[in-house]
Amino acid sequence: MLFFRKRLRKSTPEEFNRFQEDMQNEGVKFKDKVAMVLSAYLIIVLPCLLILIGISLLAMFLLGML
Repeated sequence: MLFFRKRLRKSTPEEFNRFQEDMQNEGVKFKDKVAMVLSAYLIIVLPCLLILIGISLLAMFLLGML
């Protein structure tokens, strides 16, 4: 744990301001935004829903409701 703390350093206000400016100047196209939202849906939302449905079905089976 100490190894990681030694490597971390605080950013200066100048570096933070430069980072904010770079992020604002970076143009993200509409197609890129759609691709990011779609990939987030496929990678995060669908597996979570499948896991929740599976747990619910298992609980229903164990409790004799299915």
